[in-house]
Amino acid sequence: MIFKKDNKETDNKKDRQEVEVYAEIAETKPEELNDVKGVALAYAKYLKDKGLKPGDATFATDEELEIETSSSETEAAAEEEEVKEKKKAPRRRKPARKFKHKSFEDSYKGIAFLSKAMDVRDGLQIGFDERLQKLWRDFATTTHSMASTYRNSRRSIGAALLSICVIVSSILIIFDRFTVYEYAYNGKVLGYVKEQDEVTDVLDIAGKKLTENSRNSVNIEFVPHQNVTFNLVDAGGKSLDTADTAVNKLVYMTDIETEAYGIFDDGELLTVVKSQEDAARLLDSAITILSEPDQGMSLVSASFDNDVETRPLNVLLTSVQDNVSALRQLTQGGEIEIYHIVEDGEDIESLKETFAVEDENISSDSSSNIAEEIATGDTVCIRRSSEPIAVTMVERGRLREVVEFKTVKKKTDKYYKGDTIVEQEGRDGVQIFEGTITKKSGVEVDRDEKNIEIVRKVRDKIILVGTAERPKSAPTGTFAIPMDTFRHSSGFGPRWGRLHAGIDLSAGTGTPIYASDGGTVIRAGWYSGYGQCVEIDHGNGKKTRYAHCSKILVSVGEKVYQRQNIALVGNTGNSYGSHLHFEIHINGNPVDPAPYIGLRSISP
Repeated sequence: MIFKKDNKETDNKKDRQEVEVYAEIAETKPEELNDVKGVALAYAKYLKDKGLKPGDATFATDEELEIETSSSETEAAAEEEEVKEKKKAPRRRKPARKFKHKSFEDSYKGIAFLSKAMDVRDGLQIGFDERLQKLWRDFATTTHSMASTYRNSRRSIGAALLSICVIVSSILIIFDRFTVYEYAYNGKVLGYVKEQDEVTDVLDIAGKKLTENSRNSVNIEFVPHQNVTFNLVDAGGKSLDTADTAVNKLVYMTDIETEAYGIFDDGELLTVVKSQEDAARLLDSAITILSEPDQGMSLVSASFDNDVETRPLNVLLTSVQDNVSALRQLTQGGEIEIYHIVEDGEDIESLKETFAVEDENISSDSSSNIAEEIATGDTVCIRRSSEPIAVTMVERGRLREVVEFKTVKKKTDKYYKGDTIVEQEGRDGVQIFEGTITKKSGVEVDRDEKNIEIVRKVRDKIILVGTAERPKSAPTGTFAIPMDTFRHSSGFGPRWGRLHAGIDLSAGTGTPIYASDGGTVIRAGWYSGYGQCVEIDHGNGKKTRYAHCSKILVSVGEKVYQRQNIALVGNTGNSYGSHLHFEIHINGNPVDPAPYIGLRSISP
């Protein structure tokens, strides 16, 4: 069969062309095919006569078409039209519903519907094809332009790319050759390495060695990019470390920080130990020591007076106490000194809270001055004194105890003011106590006596204190230089085969001689080889002698006072020049006078 079709798909052609469409319908019988052909020819003639196009609405009757049609002919025409639609449209869609018509009008309506659908599909297809062709033309034009541009400038582009590669490569080479990694521990620079792994690969080894070398085996960890950090710096003038050097620097550092545990008594820090386990053991030992019952007594109870706790603290390794030192600190108290590296976010107030101290207890590492400002990475020192940990104990039993004597002072006018005389020596007493005693931190605070047995009575020490006014001539107990102007010419000691029992003070004849201390004159006159001589008794076994005088100014029995002029310098007796021979006797024995009057001892 041949139908006329409006074809809008051809390139820029709007004229209609006849297109032959061939359809083979296997199920249609030859006689039915003839009926359909007749209907189609009649319909085409009708449209031509009316000036209509396919798809226009028409209402022709069988009489107007001058044909006779049967239901079988109409059905055959519809089937043939359906086959044509399937040939034209490759897309899948539901097949056209077959229908049987009793008249030509029903047959026509089916044909008109199919024709309309074909026109719509053709319109969409043409629009899509035109859009696709436009996109292809634009793509081809752009590609051609780019290709032309590339062909014209490929040498310039190639040269530019080569230059960029050379520059980048040079930068990378220079950067790699002239930069190194600076490695630091908690902000303290330790050295420089070519690659980071020269340090990171040995951190575990350094941590283990440092733990083994520490006095109390504190566990130390070096963590890359946390407490061990890296910074890329200029290599100029930098000496690079090997892995072994890095290990040694880490192992022998003195400012390594570690996590330890502080023991707090009622909020006050007493000591710092390496672990909670050590803290628990030390507290048990401390309460045992501080609650040791006396001989003959048995322990009833023992407990800490306050809340005792342990807290983690970051401190330098040197601040961690060994167990012996920590136990002594807990049981005896004393000064503690803790060093800490300031961390991010920490300030003076937070350190005061962490270490339970005041402003005056926090100082800089380099001095004892109070730290007013701190920054991350600074090392600060916390110094404070602590008391022993407070323990209350109760003991019960029989206790033999010493009762210490007391010192009793009694005033008397028999002695001058400033004088003290022991009238009675003291002696401790002994008693047997039976009952209960309560102690806090080793000090007895309460006792419940059931019985006291006196073994030896206590005897107090009695000291007499003088109240009488001291006269001018009373001895002071000290010795003064007996001359104002002199030369120390000879000292105390052996001379010429015998003892030179005093010192010689050379001066001109007539120079005044003064009493070295107050007392009573017991000699005033010629005394053998001493020539003109004066002796004074100062009491308490003390005496002074003044020899070779040219003139004596006092008499026996006279009371003299310290620095009173008693004689004049001379050259009498066994003397070989004008001078004073001066002696001090204590309990009958001569002593070197020089130290007593403030002179330096010299040879006789």
